[in-house]
Amino acid sequence: MRIAVVVNCLKIGGMERVAVNLADAFYNDGHSTELIYLKNRKKEVNPRNKDLPVHLFNLKKAVLSTGIGLIWFFICKLLNVVFKKTFPLFFAYAESYFFKKKLSQLEKKNGLPFDLVIFRGQGTFEHLWNLHDPRYVYVCESVQTKYRYGKLSRLIFSKLFTNRKVVCVSDGAYESFLDLITTHSITPEKHLMISNPNDFQQIELESYTQKQLHHNPYILGLGRLVPNKNFSLLIEAYNYAVNHYNIKQDLLIVGGGKDLDVIQKKIIDLNLTERIYLKGQQSNPFPWYKQAELFVLSSKSEGLGMVLIEALACKTKIVSTDCKGGVRQIMNGNLTPFLAQETPESLGEKIYLALNTEWDESFDSTIRKTLNNFDAKTIINKYIHEFSV
Repeated sequence: MRIAVVVNCLKIGGMERVAVNLADAFYNDGHSTELIYLKNRKKEVNPRNKDLPVHLFNLKKAVLSTGIGLIWFFICKLLNVVFKKTFPLFFAYAESYFFKKKLSQLEKKNGLPFDLVIFRGQGTFEHLWNLHDPRYVYVCESVQTKYRYGKLSRLIFSKLFTNRKVVCVSDGAYESFLDLITTHSITPEKHLMISNPNDFQQIELESYTQKQLHHNPYILGLGRLVPNKNFSLLIEAYNYAVNHYNIKQDLLIVGGGKDLDVIQKKIIDLNLTERIYLKGQQSNPFPWYKQAELFVLSSKSEGLGMVLIEALACKTKIVSTDCKGGVRQIMNGNLTPFLAQETPESLGEKIYLALNTEWDESFDSTIRKTLNNFDAKTIINKYIHEFSV
């Protein structure tokens, strides 16, 4: 099959890495695959396959290069003042025109049309919601908020999902999608759950380094520094574990984002500047997992929880909040006791429990079974089975 994977941008982030993983997985399976991104931001993640074509469709620039497009841009800005969070939805009328044009040009250049076009993330297909094509598949990466657009939610969600092919990346995300379409009386053409793919052999290769990343044993938190990832809770839980259980490991936080100042203040307020280290964004996160004694996810919600899968692939212990979304697809069997409530006390206790629990062969069996569900070949086969033409 000829397949295009479309994502908003290629910054360092979970959704972006998953989009690249999906393109790589199709390519490795022998499909003619191309990766398309829509925003001209710094390209920080790339396919592992150097021969996999990557294209920038700079839609905003294309729109603003025309006089009518520039006028429409300012009209959309004004509309966004009245109808919050709707700028991309109004601006999509112009962006969609140029996406369709650029996609057609790419297909003409290649000599063949794409059989399947997969849009990763709601932030991606918000820009193109008014395009309809039987080849298009829309992947919801996160738990749905039913009234995300306020009083316009029914109308907007209907425009986004009616008569669409929709994939959700976890059982939890799928359940929230079912709730959403029931609440707003929406009828997608098709909707199902297909998880995110992982190349576990490649993760293992990329996890090894001779360099010692930190001078002390450490616990790891990794992700975008945004409110939903709840790193403040992780810091409070770590502080609880230090004070109540006298744990000796440092805490390392890898990632960047708008919550950086909040997190730095929390560390200072708790007098943990000698125990917690902010390591910034890392293009290759896998050695950080590999050298950690424990990985902790403290999120309020997760579409799936890819960081947990990646940590397990690096043979690192994990603890997670029992948040909305897909974490229970990962934290099952022998891993269930390491699910915490979203409180510093509960998460701190699970951190101590995990650090002091020996992972024997029964854990290895659970982990192998869990990881097999997210293997790239397994995921690709599901896409081909469901959407082959």
